[in-house]
Amino acid sequence: MLKNKKSKPVLYRLSLLLFISFMASCSETSDVIDTRSNVRMIALAPHLAELAESAGALDSLVGIVSYTQLESEKIIEGVGDAFKVDYEKIISLKPDYVFVWKDGNPASVIHKLKSLGLNVLEIEIQKLADIPRTIEQIAKIAGTESIAQQNINLFHSVINKHKNQFKPQRNIFIETYHQPLYTVSGTHWLSEAAMICGYENTFSEMQPLSAPINIESVIDKNPDVILNIALKKDNQWQKWKDINAVKNNRILTISPNLMSHPNMRLLEGIEKLCEF
Repeated sequence: MLKNKKSKPVLYRLSLLLFISFMASCSETSDVIDTRSNVRMIALAPHLAELAESAGALDSLVGIVSYTQLESEKIIEGVGDAFKVDYEKIISLKPDYVFVWKDGNPASVIHKLKSLGLNVLEIEIQKLADIPRTIEQIAKIAGTESIAQQNINLFHSVINKHKNQFKPQRNIFIETYHQPLYTVSGTHWLSEAAMICGYENTFSEMQPLSAPINIESVIDKNPDVILNIALKKDNQWQKWKDINAVKNNRILTISPNLMSHPNMRLLEGIEKLCEF
């Protein structure tokens, strides 16, 4: 069984890096969604379990993967991680739905789950609007719409509060990993979060959603702000005094717990960024 909020730094960093690399923007299901009482759900990505909790569906959640961080201390069965799952355990839990991260969980895993006759719901998130949409989608399955609506309203309230407050006029470098140095493109939901706070991603034109870059390219972009959401503070920047963000002490470190997953905790990360 898995108790929430455990941490294994090396594997977590790898999971975080791969997570940020694979986000996209649609959702589909292998079967028509039906709402029933006592529905049983398994979530094969941390953010999907976290969104299920925000949907009020915690009691329906019977299986989760490693690095899931729920607010509740409820102990839920572990069924592997986002990339390797325990099929026997999943079958034994008799889920009505298995939520998968379409471009994050390996295609072979998704195919295997379907071949076992499991009802697989494929979910992807790229835009911030996909977060409340997914909460609503899960709530409809669990029959917990009234609980979910409170979180949906809160999400829209925080986003709308900042949305028209700032106009993008400062360049920001979003550091998602520092060994090697990784960032995200302008089509990633992290870029949208930064834009709400008046920041334009310096690597917005990058083609992959997430990719490694070299320090020279950051120096050339000369960002006004550096946002570090890696696991720990990155001290390498102090060597590059010509970068505006370094010269003006505009380096912000925000815990990956607040910005690495597209969930309700992201709101706190956005608040911190907008206040910076």
